[in-house]
Amino acid sequence: MKISALLLFCLLHLVCGKLVTKPRVCRNCTGKIHTKRELELAKLPLVIDKSQICTRGKRYEFFIIIKSGSFSKRNFTRSTWAKEMKENFNIPILYAIGSPNNKSIQQDILLEEQQYHDLLQFDFLDSYFNLTIKTTSVLVWYDQHCSNNSDYLFYVDDDLLISAEKFVLYMARMNYSDTLEGWFESSGKILRTGIGGVTKENFPIDIVPDYLWGAAVLYPSNIISNKLIKAIYSTKLPIFFRDDVFINGFVADEAKIKRQQMQGLVLYDRTEDRVKDNMIVIDFTTEEHRHRAWNCLKYNRQCNQNLLLTLFKLISGCILTAIILVYCYKIFKSMELFQVLTNHSYVIFYEMKALCQDNINTIMILRRRYCPMVKCRKVKFTIYLILHSKRTYVRLGFFLMIVLVLCYLF
Repeated sequence: MKISALLLFCLLHLVCGKLVTKPRVCRNCTGKIHTKRELELAKLPLVIDKSQICTRGKRYEFFIIIKSGSFSKRNFTRSTWAKEMKENFNIPILYAIGSPNNKSIQQDILLEEQQYHDLLQFDFLDSYFNLTIKTTSVLVWYDQHCSNNSDYLFYVDDDLLISAEKFVLYMARMNYSDTLEGWFESSGKILRTGIGGVTKENFPIDIVPDYLWGAAVLYPSNIISNKLIKAIYSTKLPIFFRDDVFINGFVADEAKIKRQQMQGLVLYDRTEDRVKDNMIVIDFTTEEHRHRAWNCLKYNRQCNQNLLLTLFKLISGCILTAIILVYCYKIFKSMELFQVLTNHSYVIFYEMKALCQDNINTIMILRRRYCPMVKCRKVKFTIYLILHSKRTYVRLGFFLMIVLVLCYLF
């Protein structure tokens, strides 16, 4: 009897535990499609909230939320462009993080919050496979607390660089828009392999609509409130874990939200100093490259121009150009027109040769009479030759133009 009661108690405990335990998405980081119930995690109360930052009466030009998963990246960002944004332009900046599966890490997060007061912590596992949950959480929180205090939300990764002055100027010139801006990726096939891929069984749609990379996206507040969040929760599509493809692509396409390339947003290139000439640089290969790029921007040292890579690109370009020219020449040489033009060029050459010889003989006789100085004689001879060879130069120019056109066509 006691054993039966114990078994019954254990069974009830398990059932009740299932009912009251909050779901944890992608515990082992193997899931790539979320359920509707998992998407509801975005509406849970936050572990660390910052709703007081948008109290009534406060108004900001725009609001920045940085999705982050690394303390070192947050710290570098705090000491560079984010510091300039806050101190020079009074732009609010928060770091969106999830919850770790380690208590000691959570203690470190609490200490970090006590020091910087800029964390926005949500109550679900922080994981690459939870990016859609994370972005939805940020959009929901911003809509509830800050959409009336700011016209735009700029949602970015923690591994980019921004020129604060240029971006503030860019936003000041911005007309109130209904378009999402970021790094624009044209429609293409969905990935089926690799860490960013999804199987056909889980996601049967093959073509991805135009979308914006998740590295840096500018969301108008009215679009978040009136269209985007509603579309996220009402879509019938499988909830794909990649937030850029799912939210900035499929969902935005369903809601008929326009997307476009942000001017001044570029990809990192080790061979070019792109930070000085542009507004935002994304896609750094390593943190070391990001540090060097910032030093190059602010202290004019350790510039990320790489001489060897630059020379390699230059030599490769020259070789490729030579290959194309040789290929065009071979094609052109096999045409009948080549022989006709060749014969015509011979005729032009001999006409020019005869004309030059006559001009030289004439000038040799006259130069001592009118141009005693050597330089004067050379200049007069050149002008005289050009004037009397006008028709010949026209023919040669026409011949070169035909060659260039044929190379372009073939």
